[in-house]
Amino acid sequence: MRSRKSAGFTLLEVMIAMAILSVSLVGMYLTTGRAIRISIHARAMTQATFLCRQKMAEIQNEFVAEGFKDEAGAKEDRGEFQDPAFKQFRYVTIIDKIKLPATDQLQSAATKLLQDKQTAAGKDKAAPSPSSSSGGNMASGMSGLLGPVKDMLEQGIRRVTVRVIWDEPGLPDQKVEVVAFFTDVRKAPVSL
Repeated sequence: MRSRKSAGFTLLEVMIAMAILSVSLVGMYLTTGRAIRISIHARAMTQATFLCRQKMAEIQNEFVAEGFKDEAGAKEDRGEFQDPAFKQFRYVTIIDKIKLPATDQLQSAATKLLQDKQTAAGKDKAAPSPSSSSGGNMASGMSGLLGPVKDMLEQGIRRVTVRVIWDEPGLPDQKVEVVAFFTDVRKAPVSL
């Protein structure tokens, strides 16, 4: 005759097994959901990065063909991508002239740099060097060049910012931003 213990599982054993199974399934569900959200975000970041590069290449091609356009302030452009596969993405481009510090600030920085160099050279020698008297002349000679160089750089360099923005469920206004500097020697004054 069979004993009652070997006949099968008790109701309590089945309930404990179901509880363990349900807890592990909920954990797997949450982990899978998180992995899917991360994968979707990574895919969107990759697409946005390529769209940023595409927009930057378009701007670069425009600069090569037409050069810089003289505009008073920053030129901002907003829009959406034409391809239906990228309808969730939108872009903002900002093209602006760079502003360098004032010429007197550049002059003082150049003078300090020369003085620091002369001080370092003077530590090596006990006697004053003949170049120390010409250091002031060199700094004053540089001041005459700093103004035109500053103007040339400001006219010939543009900072381009491309920002690609998109929304994800629960994460609005995600963005990728790229900043690049372009030069156009055609804008530089010929004479210094």
